[in-house]
Amino acid sequence: MNKVNLPLFLSLMIFLATTIIVGVFGVIPLPEYGNLTSNMEFDGKIIYRVEIESQNLIPPAPDIMDECIFSVDLNNNLLKEEKIICTSDLEYDLGYNINFFDAQLYEERDILIRYWDESTNTEMGLVIELNSGEILDKIKNPNFAEESNKMNIYGEKLIDPWETSDYDSRVITIYYHTRYESIEVYRSKAPTNYRFESLKWSHDGNSIVGIDSENNLLLFSKDKEFDPVIVQFEELNLELENFEEKRILNLLGWTN
Repeated sequence: MNKVNLPLFLSLMIFLATTIIVGVFGVIPLPEYGNLTSNMEFDGKIIYRVEIESQNLIPPAPDIMDECIFSVDLNNNLLKEEKIICTSDLEYDLGYNINFFDAQLYEERDILIRYWDESTNTEMGLVIELNSGEILDKIKNPNFAEESNKMNIYGEKLIDPWETSDYDSRVITIYYHTRYESIEVYRSKAPTNYRFESLKWSHDGNSIVGIDSENNLLLFSKDKEFDPVIVQFEELNLELENFEEKRILNLLGWTN
């Protein structure tokens, strides 16, 4: 083959091979979800931990990172995010030894946040009121088992999506266990890097809330009584100044 035409031939072969691969395997789009509407009649509050990135007003200083616990009240047709508490609210009094990463619901009506008390050299727990964000109590050695939302009031247990999804085949699923069988809640084709995370039961045990790798807050019906929906906020939290980016890290639960 003429040396001049060899690069052109190789480029053509690569183009054809790429076209064949795309044609055979296809490009899988993200799953599509409906929007939460007022006639769906959900209730309770979804509690979740977020990471906030705010612009520093004195460049070239780095942007300010904060962690917060937010809630959204499903009883209110106006789906507005509410800030409960942030690490920046506590650092002045408690320093930087605050562990938001393992914050949990406490007795279904409050939030437990652990921190290290340097004055006594012991682990302490803050009991935070769910609605006001006020500190109700300080507990020594808060070694309480996390209230698991993997099991609902019927004894049905959510299965980690990592166990049931087939990412090589680009299939994403949600299942739960009853005493006798595994039941499929949701199945869809999805890109290989698409994930469900931090699944929790609703307080009545009939719905499931989760987050996905696209930073969406999603609701599912265990009995498929409604198609999966995205919780799209009518109003974002405006208490945080110079707000740039918010990322949902994990869910604490869905409480009544």
